[in-house]
Amino acid sequence: MRVATPYRHPISGIYYFRRAVPEALRLRLNKTIIKVTLGTRNPNEAIQLFAARQIECEELFNAARNRCITNYHKSLFSVNRGSSDYQLQEGVTLQYLFDKLNQEREVSGKTIDEAQKVIGRFSGVYKDIDAEGINGTIIREFKELLIKTPSILSDELRSLTLVQIVKEAGSEYSGRTLSDSAINKHLSVISSVLQWAANNSYFSNNWHNPVRGKTIKRKGLKQDRMPFTEVDLHKIFSSDIYTKQSRPKGGCGEAAYWIPIVGLYTGMRLEEIGQLLITDIKQESDIWYFDINDSGGKQLKNKSSIRRVPIHQNLLDLGFIDYIDSLEGMQLFPLLKKDKYGKLTQNWSKWFGRHIRRIGITDKSKVFHSYRHGLKDALRNADVDEAISDAITGHSSVSVGRSYGSGYNLIILNKAVQSVNYDIELK
Repeated sequence: MRVATPYRHPISGIYYFRRAVPEALRLRLNKTIIKVTLGTRNPNEAIQLFAARQIECEELFNAARNRCITNYHKSLFSVNRGSSDYQLQEGVTLQYLFDKLNQEREVSGKTIDEAQKVIGRFSGVYKDIDAEGINGTIIREFKELLIKTPSILSDELRSLTLVQIVKEAGSEYSGRTLSDSAINKHLSVISSVLQWAANNSYFSNNWHNPVRGKTIKRKGLKQDRMPFTEVDLHKIFSSDIYTKQSRPKGGCGEAAYWIPIVGLYTGMRLEEIGQLLITDIKQESDIWYFDINDSGGKQLKNKSSIRRVPIHQNLLDLGFIDYIDSLEGMQLFPLLKKDKYGKLTQNWSKWFGRHIRRIGITDKSKVFHSYRHGLKDALRNADVDEAISDAITGHSSVSVGRSYGSGYNLIILNKAVQSVNYDIELK
């Protein structure tokens, strides 16, 4: 006769109590098997806890046979959370908890999709592991896989698990891997789901978050975004787009030409530029300016993003107003199309990233947002007051007093913008 013993999970090392429910009681208990965590990795402790659960289980079965299940009997095993119906608890997966969390919170579709990718990557490696059994060892293993994961995946690799992706890439892979911030974002998603589960009584009282202290911070100073150097700017504005009137398909026609120049002299965020309408280009007292607003369904980062930004004379000299006059319709860059999240510039951003790498700007800290950093530097070099600089770029002020009033007038802003100078030739 086989003696019942605790079951040890092969990945987490956590011991479980498992017991088949007698067939005659399955309908009454609405369960075919009882599975509950013993909450320990110590085999001796698990044996003692297992024996206690055996006794409790028999009490439950006898109560069910006698049709006298009480709250006491129910408390012998965890009840189904959030439900008045009694059910014996089985281990819950990270995916299950993630789905439950999303039912409670109103989050944007993009945020959910990105988090789901993280959950999917984790589940692809650790299958149906009980979420409470996720320990520090598992998190460390997962992090080590992420460190070796290429940042850009082919269609073939996208269908594989992380283990398979890393194996296919090989130990000699020399391409870009996931950044520290991307890795930490993965860990943060898992940590948030687990912590929510603990706060909502899905785990035992002695549970500790295994992600805590596991974020990555590799040695060396790092800035997420660096401004373009003069050498970089020469490479960008001497490319075929500006010297041979090339208009790559991914650049969306004239957007390939104008968006980088607008970014250079305004420091506007990419989506702010992409969603501009013809009616957002205005003139007051001979000063042309961008009216950045949230009308017509535009999406801005915050209240400070609503602002007026004078148009630099170099844009005007290049024929920017003539370009606007040539347009039909409402959009300033009509070939930009919204993605499934409603963003107009997501695909254009990917094209721009490929474009600058192709012309020799290989530093991954340099992206379109580098124009924004560059303008801040250019304004400082022109001795423009930081508060005026913030008003131009739409940065939130740390001073409460600065939020009072209607802000700087257009003449002051225009003087600051026109002071910006780059040692490059635009065509």
